[in-house]
This record gives sequence, structure tokens and C-alpha cells, in this order.
Amino acid sequence: MRPTISVMVLTGDRLFAEALEAMLAREEDLRVLSLTREPVEAAPDVVVIDATRSLEAALSHTIAVRGIFPHAGVIILGPAGEDELVLDFIEAGASGYVLDSTPPAGLLVTLRAVHGGEAACTPRIAASVLERIGRLARERPAPPAPGEALTARELEVLHLLAGGLQNKEIGRLLGITVQTVKNHVHSILSKLGVRGRRRAVRRAYETGLLHQDDAPLNPF
Repeated sequence: MRPTISVMVLTGDRLFAEALEAMLAREEDLRVLSLTREPVEAAPDVVVIDATRSLEAALSHTIAVRGIFPHAGVIILGPAGEDELVLDFIEAGASGYVLDSTPPAGLLVTLRAVHGGEAACTPRIAASVLERIGRLARERPAPPAPGEALTARELEVLHLLAGGLQNKEIGRLLGITVQTVKNHVHSILSKLGVRGRRRAVRRAYETGLLHQDDAPLNPF
């Protein structure tokens, strides 16, 4: 008899969450912990994070989950053709990456594998991970001291980036133009010594510019 596995689904699509949770609940060895229906008191064994709506928000939630539930396995459900993105999720603590086109049976296999302590990725991704590790060892610059050279406004923008907001949404919340937001993002990337918004968020967590409380564990 298989051990019972508690599973949590994080997604911004309520209908998708309900459909996925219903599918998982049909499995005798799975117990679904639903944020949409009741507070979660017990830590999940595995968390499935939907990255099809917002890649940045999914990455932030991956980092947050690893901080709040350090012993839980994390599976990302995302699009194909995103090798660089997959590596970002793995570096953030994900144990598996499942394409959004994967049949339910494939997701179940990955879920049980991750719960068993296995990493679930394709040979191509595994090769990319090894290449990335070698490259980072050669090229990664020393991280800046927390808060170094970032203005108060840039910290505000960084916080909103961690929440998965896009430039237009950030501009509307802060009362600034989209071009001004782009300028702030460009400055943040330059000062943190990274390329891309996702890497900026990850570097911010690594250096203490952002903390786990900055990315609350709620459906996005």
C-alpha cells in the first residue's frame, strides 16, 4: 500500500485549481490541501505550482514555498521550450518540471517520484543544469551587499517584481509611466549584476534585499 501524500496546488486560475485538485483527489494515496477552501494547517509533502499564467510569480512562489515548507517537494507545471526558465526554477528549489501538455498520468508519476526523493526532468534539462553549474562557477560575480546602491523607489519596484507584476501593473500601482518602470528595472538589473527579472528576484532573496514575507503564500 502506498503512503499517503499530501499535495497543495498553487495557481491563479480557480477553475484550473478545482479541476486539478479533483483529479488528484481521485487517487487513493493522495490527500489534497486546498488554499481555496480552507486554511492549511499541515505542511504539504508536494506543492504543484502553475507557471502558465505568470512565470515571475511562479518563481517567487517557488522560493517562498522552499522557505515556508523546506521539506516539501516542488513541481512546476509550465510551458515547453523554456530551458533557461527551467534552470531558474531548479536553482530556486524545484524538484521537477512538468509540461502543461503532460497527461494526468504523467503528472501523477512525477508527483510520486518527487515525493520519493527523486528529481524529475528530461536528460536535456539535466545536461543544461550541469553546464549551468560549470558556467556559474566561472562567471558568477560576487553578490552585492544587501541594499547597496538601490534607491527606495527601486526597492519598491523590486518588491512588486517579486510578486509577479508586469511593468504596466507596477506603473499603475506606483503612479509612474511604463517607461519609468522600465528604467527602474534596467537600473535594478545593472546594480544586482544580473540579466532578467527572474534572476533579479532570485538574487534579491539570496542577498537579503527581499525576504520570504515579501512573497506571501497565496494563490496568485
